[in-house]
Amino acid sequence: MTAAAGDGRDAVADPRPARQVVTAAPRRTGAGAAWPGRDDLYRRDEAAGLLLRSLLRAQLGVTMSVLVPAVVVIALYPLAAGAFPVVATWHVGPVPLTLLVLGGGVYPPLVGLGFWYVRRARRVEDRFTELLGES
Repeated sequence: MTAAAGDGRDAVADPRPARQVVTAAPRRTGAGAAWPGRDDLYRRDEAAGLLLRSLLRAQLGVTMSVLVPAVVVIALYPLAAGAFPVVATWHVGPVPLTLLVLGGGVYPPLVGLGFWYVRRARRVEDRFTELLGES
């Protein structure tokens, strides 16, 4: 409280500190950023290794989820023909079933698996890009 001029009391300072507005800490950018960035991938430290290992693990998971069904589709007819030799002698009209299956019947499922792989791989890369904070 301050005294009015001329009333004889000394001016006394207010013992309470001034009010302050508290906000969140400012976001750091660059090497000290709270979230990893693209530049963090090029450093040779534990965080960069962890980021790259997580990306490679996700890509390997996508690859294996497409590779296993592709091998099954490709190997299914030869395994069936080996287990049951009568299948190899079947004909669809004048064309042997073996020629139809291996010459054209395998490709549509493989093309479908290819589209599925590309879609899932893009999704993994988009999530990784979002993690790095770059749109």
